[in-house]
Amino acid sequence: MTEEHEKLAGQNQLISFLPDDIRSELLRRAVAVDLPAGSILIKAGEKIEKVFFICSGIASVLVQSRSGKVTESGIVGREGYVPSGALVDAETSFTQVIMQVPGQAMVLEITAFQALRNRHRILEQLLTCASHALRTQIECTLLSNTTQPVSQRLARWILVCHNRVDGNQLHLTHEFLSLMLAVRRPSVTDALHFLEGRGFIRSERAKITIRNRDALEEYAGDIYGLSEEEHDRVFARFRASALLRPATADTRSAG
Repeated sequence: MTEEHEKLAGQNQLISFLPDDIRSELLRRAVAVDLPAGSILIKAGEKIEKVFFICSGIASVLVQSRSGKVTESGIVGREGYVPSGALVDAETSFTQVIMQVPGQAMVLEITAFQALRNRHRILEQLLTCASHALRTQIECTLLSNTTQPVSQRLARWILVCHNRVDGNQLHLTHEFLSLMLAVRRPSVTDALHFLEGRGFIRSERAKITIRNRDALEEYAGDIYGLSEEEHDRVFARFRASALLRPATADTRSAG
Protein backbone atom coordinates (compact mmCIF):
# COMPACT_ATOMS: atom_id res chain seq x y z
CA MET A 1 0.00 0.00 0.00
CA THR A 2 1.56 3.31 -1.08
CA GLU A 3 1.46 6.53 0.90
CA GLU A 4 -0.46 8.16 -1.96
CA HIS A 5 -3.00 5.32 -1.87
CA GLU A 6 -3.57 5.78 1.87
CA LYS A 7 -3.76 9.56 1.57
CA LEU A 8 -6.47 9.28 -1.07
CA ALA A 9 -8.45 6.80 1.00
CA GLY A 10 -8.25 9.10 4.00
CA GLN A 11 -10.26 11.70 2.11
CA ASN A 12 -13.31 9.50 2.49
CA GLN A 13 -14.91 10.22 5.86
CA LEU A 14 -16.02 6.64 6.54
CA ILE A 15 -12.56 5.22 5.90
CA SER A 16 -10.90 7.97 7.92
CA PHE A 17 -13.08 7.15 10.95
CA LEU A 18 -12.04 3.49 11.00
CA PRO A 19 -9.45 2.30 13.53
CA ASP A 20 -6.01 1.93 11.98
CA ASP A 21 -6.02 -1.87 11.78
CA ILE A 22 -9.47 -2.08 10.14
CA ARG A 23 -8.64 0.75 7.75
CA SER A 24 -5.46 -1.04 6.69
CA GLU A 25 -7.39 -4.26 6.13
CA LEU A 26 -9.93 -2.45 3.97
CA LEU A 27 -7.24 -0.70 1.94
CA ARG A 28 -5.43 -3.96 1.21
CA ARG A 29 -8.59 -5.12 -0.55
CA ALA A 30 -9.52 -1.81 -2.21
CA VAL A 31 -8.50 -0.32 -5.54
CA ALA A 32 -8.19 3.41 -6.26
CA VAL A 33 -10.03 4.55 -9.40
CA ASP A 34 -10.49 7.81 -11.27
CA LEU A 35 -14.10 8.78 -11.97
CA PRO A 36 -14.53 11.25 -14.86
CA ALA A 37 -17.67 13.36 -15.08
CA GLY A 38 -20.46 11.30 -16.60
CA SER A 39 -19.11 7.98 -15.37
CA ILE A 40 -21.94 5.57 -14.60
CA LEU A 41 -21.02 3.73 -11.40
CA ILE A 42 -24.07 1.50 -11.55
CA LYS A 43 -27.35 1.36 -13.46
CA ALA A 44 -30.77 0.77 -11.95
CA GLY A 45 -31.55 -2.94 -11.98
CA GLU A 46 -27.90 -3.85 -12.44
CA LYS A 47 -26.25 -6.42 -10.20
CA ILE A 48 -24.24 -4.86 -7.37
CA GLU A 49 -20.68 -6.07 -7.86
CA LYS A 50 -18.69 -3.14 -6.49
CA VAL A 51 -18.95 -0.56 -3.73
CA PHE A 52 -17.49 2.92 -4.19
CA PHE A 53 -16.16 4.92 -1.24
CA ILE A 54 -16.13 8.41 -2.78
CA CYS A 55 -12.91 10.31 -2.01
CA SER A 56 -13.53 13.37 -4.18
CA GLY A 57 -16.13 14.59 -6.64
CA ILE A 58 -19.90 14.26 -6.48
CA ALA A 59 -21.96 11.18 -7.33
CA SER A 60 -25.59 11.78 -8.26
CA VAL A 61 -28.23 9.21 -7.29
CA LEU A 62 -30.98 9.02 -9.92
CA VAL A 63 -34.43 7.48 -9.68
CA GLN A 64 -36.33 6.50 -12.82
CA SER A 65 -40.01 5.70 -13.32
CA ARG A 66 -41.25 2.82 -15.46
CA SER A 67 -42.11 5.33 -18.19
CA GLY A 68 -38.58 6.74 -18.21
CA LYS A 69 -38.97 9.92 -16.16
CA VAL A 70 -35.77 10.63 -14.21
CA THR A 71 -34.96 12.82 -11.24
CA GLU A 72 -32.09 13.12 -8.84
CA SER A 73 -32.90 12.00 -5.31
CA GLY A 74 -29.60 12.88 -3.65
CA ILE A 75 -25.86 13.28 -3.93
CA VAL A 76 -22.92 11.54 -2.29
CA GLY A 77 -19.42 12.91 -1.90
CA ARG A 78 -16.47 12.16 0.32
CA GLU A 79 -18.80 11.59 3.26
CA GLY A 80 -20.22 8.34 1.94
CA TYR A 81 -20.44 5.38 -0.38
CA VAL A 82 -22.59 4.04 -3.22
CA PRO A 83 -24.71 2.12 -3.99
CA SER A 84 -26.64 2.18 -0.72
CA GLY A 85 -28.30 -1.15 -1.54
CA ALA A 86 -25.03 -2.88 -0.73
CA LEU A 87 -25.70 -2.28 2.96
CA VAL A 88 -28.75 -4.56 2.94
CA ASP A 89 -27.27 -7.15 0.58
CA ALA A 90 -29.59 -6.12 -2.23
CA GLU A 91 -28.71 -8.17 -5.29
CA THR A 92 -29.42 -5.30 -7.68
CA SER A 93 -29.39 -1.52 -7.40
CA PHE A 94 -32.69 0.34 -7.24
CA THR A 95 -31.05 3.57 -8.46
CA GLN A 96 -28.56 4.66 -11.06
CA VAL A 97 -25.44 6.45 -9.81
CA ILE A 98 -23.52 8.79 -12.08
CA MET A 99 -20.58 11.13 -11.44
CA GLN A 100 -21.68 14.74 -11.90
CA VAL A 101 -18.40 16.23 -10.62
CA PRO A 102 -15.27 14.19 -11.49
CA GLY A 103 -13.30 12.65 -8.67
CA GLN A 104 -11.78 9.49 -7.27
CA ALA A 105 -12.93 6.57 -5.16
CA MET A 106 -11.69 3.52 -3.33
CA VAL A 107 -13.53 0.50 -4.74
CA LEU A 108 -14.24 -2.82 -3.05
CA GLU A 109 -15.58 -5.93 -4.72
CA ILE A 110 -18.94 -6.75 -3.15
CA THR A 111 -17.69 -10.00 -1.58
CA ALA A 112 -14.83 -8.16 0.15
CA PHE A 113 -17.24 -5.43 1.24
CA GLN A 114 -19.63 -7.95 2.77
CA ALA A 115 -16.85 -9.84 4.53
CA LEU A 116 -15.44 -6.68 6.11
CA ARG A 117 -18.87 -5.39 7.07
CA ASN A 118 -19.79 -8.68 8.73
CA ARG A 119 -16.46 -8.90 10.54
CA HIS A 120 -16.25 -5.36 11.90
CA ARG A 121 -19.20 -3.83 13.71
CA ILE A 122 -17.79 -0.31 13.52
CA LEU A 123 -17.79 -0.46 9.71
CA GLU A 124 -21.40 -1.61 9.76
CA GLN A 125 -22.25 1.29 12.08
CA LEU A 126 -20.49 3.83 9.87
CA LEU A 127 -22.25 2.56 6.76
CA THR A 128 -25.63 2.69 8.52
CA CYS A 129 -24.99 6.25 9.67
CA ALA A 130 -24.01 7.26 6.13
CA SER A 131 -27.23 5.78 4.75
CA HIS A 132 -29.23 7.60 7.43
CA ALA A 133 -27.48 10.89 6.58
CA LEU A 134 -28.26 10.42 2.88
CA ARG A 135 -31.90 9.71 3.71
CA THR A 136 -32.19 12.93 5.74
CA GLN A 137 -30.66 14.84 2.82
CA ILE A 138 -33.32 13.35 0.52
CA GLU A 139 -36.08 14.16 3.01
CA CYS A 140 -34.93 17.78 3.23
CA THR A 141 -34.81 17.98 -0.56
CA LEU A 142 -38.42 16.81 -0.67
CA LEU A 143 -39.35 19.47 1.89
CA SER A 144 -37.51 22.13 -0.11
CA ASN A 145 -39.06 21.05 -3.42
CA THR A 146 -42.59 21.27 -2.03
CA THR A 147 -42.33 24.47 0.02
CA GLN A 148 -39.72 26.76 -1.55
CA PRO A 149 -39.46 28.71 -4.82
CA VAL A 150 -36.93 27.50 -7.39
CA SER A 151 -34.36 30.16 -6.50
CA GLN A 152 -34.28 29.07 -2.84
CA ARG A 153 -34.16 25.40 -3.82
CA LEU A 154 -31.21 26.16 -6.08
CA ALA A 155 -29.46 28.14 -3.35
CA ARG A 156 -29.76 25.21 -0.96
CA TRP A 157 -28.56 22.68 -3.53
CA ILE A 158 -25.54 24.82 -4.44
CA LEU A 159 -24.60 24.83 -0.76
CA VAL A 160 -25.08 21.06 -0.48
CA CYS A 161 -22.77 20.57 -3.47
CA HIS A 162 -20.27 23.15 -2.20
CA ASN A 163 -19.88 21.16 1.03
CA ARG A 164 -18.44 18.30 -1.02
CA VAL A 165 -15.78 20.09 -3.07
CA ASP A 166 -12.65 22.13 -2.41
CA GLY A 167 -12.65 25.77 -3.41
CA ASN A 168 -15.55 27.97 -4.44
CA GLN A 169 -16.25 26.71 -7.96
CA LEU A 170 -18.82 24.14 -9.01
CA HIS A 171 -18.85 22.70 -12.50
CA LEU A 172 -22.55 21.99 -12.99
CA THR A 173 -24.45 22.09 -16.25
CA HIS A 174 -27.92 23.55 -16.66
CA GLU A 175 -29.08 20.06 -17.57
CA PHE A 176 -27.85 18.68 -14.25
CA LEU A 177 -29.35 21.58 -12.31
CA SER A 178 -32.74 21.08 -13.95
CA LEU A 179 -32.53 17.36 -13.17
CA MET A 180 -31.73 17.84 -9.51
CA LEU A 181 -34.38 20.54 -9.04
CA ALA A 182 -36.99 18.73 -11.15
CA VAL A 183 -37.72 21.86 -13.20
CA ARG A 184 -37.26 22.94 -16.82
CA ARG A 185 -34.01 24.56 -17.92
CA PRO A 186 -35.53 28.08 -18.37
CA SER A 187 -36.48 27.99 -14.67
CA VAL A 188 -32.87 27.15 -13.80
CA THR A 189 -31.62 30.04 -15.93
CA ASP A 190 -34.00 32.47 -14.21
CA ALA A 191 -32.97 31.23 -10.75
CA LEU A 192 -29.26 31.53 -11.57
CA HIS A 193 -29.79 35.09 -12.81
CA PHE A 194 -31.65 35.91 -9.60
CA LEU A 195 -28.88 34.56 -7.35
CA GLU A 196 -26.23 36.27 -9.45
CA GLY A 197 -28.11 39.56 -9.33
CA ARG A 198 -28.09 39.38 -5.52
CA GLY A 199 -24.30 38.92 -5.55
CA PHE A 200 -24.45 35.41 -4.08
CA ILE A 201 -22.83 33.65 -7.03
CA ARG A 202 -21.28 34.21 -10.44
CA SER A 203 -22.77 32.02 -13.14
CA GLU A 204 -20.84 31.11 -16.28
CA ARG A 205 -21.27 28.34 -18.80
CA ALA A 206 -21.31 25.06 -16.80
CA LYS A 207 -19.62 26.81 -13.87
CA ILE A 208 -20.89 28.46 -10.69
CA THR A 209 -18.60 30.46 -8.41
CA ILE A 210 -19.67 31.09 -4.82
CA ARG A 211 -19.15 34.80 -4.07
CA ASN A 212 -20.92 35.22 -0.74
CA ARG A 213 -21.60 31.93 1.04
CA ASP A 214 -22.99 33.50 4.21
CA ALA A 215 -25.58 35.48 2.25
CA LEU A 216 -26.41 32.42 0.17
CA GLU A 217 -27.05 30.40 3.34
CA GLU A 218 -29.32 33.11 4.70
CA TYR A 219 -31.29 33.23 1.48
CA ALA A 220 -31.57 29.43 1.26
CA GLY A 221 -33.76 29.53 4.37
CA ASP A 222 -34.07 27.29 7.39
CA ILE A 223 -34.26 24.00 5.49
CA TYR A 224 -30.57 24.22 4.69
CA GLY A 225 -28.64 22.98 7.70
CA LEU A 226 -31.18 20.43 8.93
CA SER A 227 -29.58 17.39 7.29
CA GLU A 228 -26.11 18.82 7.93
CA GLU A 229 -26.83 19.02 11.66
CA GLU A 230 -28.20 15.47 11.65
CA HIS A 231 -25.08 14.29 9.81
CA ASP A 232 -22.88 15.87 12.48
CA ARG A 233 -24.99 14.39 15.27
CA VAL A 234 -24.86 10.78 14.10
CA PHE A 235 -21.14 10.93 13.32
CA ALA A 236 -20.13 12.83 16.48
CA ARG A 237 -18.89 9.77 18.37
CA PHE A 238 -16.79 8.59 15.43
CA ARG A 239 -15.33 12.06 14.98
CA ALA A 240 -14.44 12.21 18.68
CA SER A 241 -12.60 8.89 18.43
CA ALA A 242 -10.82 9.97 15.25
CA LEU A 243 -9.56 13.13 16.95
CA LEU A 244 -7.53 10.92 19.26
CA ARG A 245 -5.60 9.74 16.20
CA PRO A 246 -3.61 11.81 13.68
CA ALA A 247 -6.03 13.51 11.27
CA THR A 248 -6.19 11.83 7.88
CA ALA A 249 -9.10 13.57 6.20
CA ASP A 250 -11.23 16.65 5.88
CA THR A 251 -14.29 15.68 7.95
CA ARG A 252 -16.29 18.89 7.64
CA SER A 253 -20.04 18.59 7.60
CA ALA A 254 -21.62 17.32 4.41
CA GLY A 255 -25.20 16.28 5.05
